[in-house]
Amino acid sequence: MQAQGISAPLEEDDLYEQAVLRRVLAAQPTVLRLCDLIREVGCRDAVERAVRELVKAGLLHRQGECVLPTPAAVYVQGWEL
Repeated sequence: MQAQGISAPLEEDDLYEQAVLRRVLAAQPTVLRLCDLIREVGCRDAVERAVRELVKAGLLHRQGECVLPTPAAVYVQGWEL
């Protein structure tokens, strides 16, 4: 039972990461601010966590409040994985 409680937040984090990355890539070449992503995607904590994890993974770059995709994220954007 406890395993379900652990996996649910992780699955939710994955969904937020996917939504944030999709939104940032769709906005290209416009640079989005973190507050834009929070307003468009939802929950502040989840969006901030998603941005932080995507930065660690090398898919987003954050400069202050601005969030933009890295060249690697743009390059693989059209790939069907």
